[in-house]
Amino acid sequence: MKYLVIDNGGTFIKYAVMNEFGDILEKGKEATPDYSKTAEDYFDLLDKIVLPRKQEVEGIAFSTPGQVDVNTGFLHTAGGLVYLMGLNLCEEVKKRYGLPSAVDNDGKCAAMAEQWDGSLKGVKNGAAIVLGTGVGMGLILDGKLYRGSNFTAGEISFIMLDIEKPEQSPNYMAVSCSSLVLGRNYARETGRDPKEIDGIKMFELINQKDETACRIFYQYVKKLAGCIYNFQTLLDLEVIAIGGGISQQPILLEAIQKEMDVIFEVHPNANAGMAVKKPEITACRYYNDSNLRGALYHYLNNQK
Repeated sequence: MKYLVIDNGGTFIKYAVMNEFGDILEKGKEATPDYSKTAEDYFDLLDKIVLPRKQEVEGIAFSTPGQVDVNTGFLHTAGGLVYLMGLNLCEEVKKRYGLPSAVDNDGKCAAMAEQWDGSLKGVKNGAAIVLGTGVGMGLILDGKLYRGSNFTAGEISFIMLDIEKPEQSPNYMAVSCSSLVLGRNYARETGRDPKEIDGIKMFELINQKDETACRIFYQYVKKLAGCIYNFQTLLDLEVIAIGGGISQQPILLEAIQKEMDVIFEVHPNANAGMAVKKPEITACRYYNDSNLRGALYHYLNNQK
């Protein structure tokens, strides 16, 4: 059987035709309509993805940002895709395409993918952290995906970094720990066109030891590692898997691991015995495809 799987990202709408084992048979992406667009603009784009494949697939699985009611398909919020807020995505898909569907939050999809047969397989307490246009987290607690009381557990984009600046957007993980902030900061400091500095170019500069790029990168990692440490004090996790496109860069994982080592070495309680234990930091097995794979996993279980 084949399924169409769609990952609503802040920058790209990624899609894949997959079988029930999670194998990707076809893959592509389209630029995400920006916040000035409407739901109709989104569905015009979706038409281009769905209609040519409608006859070959059994249903559609979605990964999307925001507060998602997985029982009904209703999107209470939708991250940067604000035009989808207040929409029942599953009802709309049924009406437009006549296909069954299921939708879940992107961070939770990443965690389900990694629990299925990835970096969190067999892990009792773990998390997937996805670094993309925003920042998402999926939590596995006592072997099960934890959704919270309002389907919002793991919405770490909303983590505040400085209590004195609650009104400033760079004070939240969504901005300061997204993968986009690296290129934006580099462009601002060097006077370059931000459109020229995508993730690939940024890591080329980092690996070439560009002084400004390296300084921005290590400042970013320090902030991210500090957040991971705070999560660990609360959750006591075994494994934290890092996902998103930049997770494929070996230097990222190495830098996070080193910064976590520093935190535990210089902590005031380091010599007196720390109750907080350092988690294993690894990459998501499926990197930027974790959201797609987890959305399929959710769909298959939802249909059961």
